[in-house]
Amino acid sequence: MSETYLESSVQDIPALRGVFITAMPDCLLFDSWVPEGSDWKPEEVAAYFGDLVRANREGLKTLGSWSDEMQVTIESGDNRIVLREVDADFVCATVFDQSAPLGMIRLHVKRLLERIRQTLPKFAVEERPRGVRIIEFLERYAPDPHAVLLRVSLRSGINMEELEAPQGLSPDQVEKLESTTLRILGLQTLNV
Repeated sequence: MSETYLESSVQDIPALRGVFITAMPDCLLFDSWVPEGSDWKPEEVAAYFGDLVRANREGLKTLGSWSDEMQVTIESGDNRIVLREVDADFVCATVFDQSAPLGMIRLHVKRLLERIRQTLPKFAVEERPRGVRIIEFLERYAPDPHAVLLRVSLRSGINMEELEAPQGLSPDQVEKLESTTLRILGLQTLNV
């Protein structure tokens, strides 16, 4: 999808302040549109919104109420944000001015998603090793990301060189890495 296409797709939508398309499951920016002069960093916005949708999906699954039609709506002091899975590979986040009526926002999001769906590529996601995904998760969410690998090494018995190249960890080491990560972050499960 070209930048010109996304710009033309959002031209007729009043009160729209930004669109961010996130490639899943890695939560990487695929495409975005923000008006000139915006100080938003699309890469950061896309990553956090992708994580939010993933967490919401997993939370709803634990309640047994997840569906493909799931939508997250967030209202803040000056924005109304709608997050919607376009398909298994992409999430679309739209940011509207708070003054926009919610019914109109839903209508605009529905029409925008129809336009976007037609242009998104279809691809097979390459499954990255679980050890790599756990280390990335730790680096993103650990309270002390600069020292987290050292803490993991000390607690798990896996040496630093191996943690710095997690794609080569054995299944036993990945299990130790996961249990150490759960303890460090105070989580029951990891959804990576």
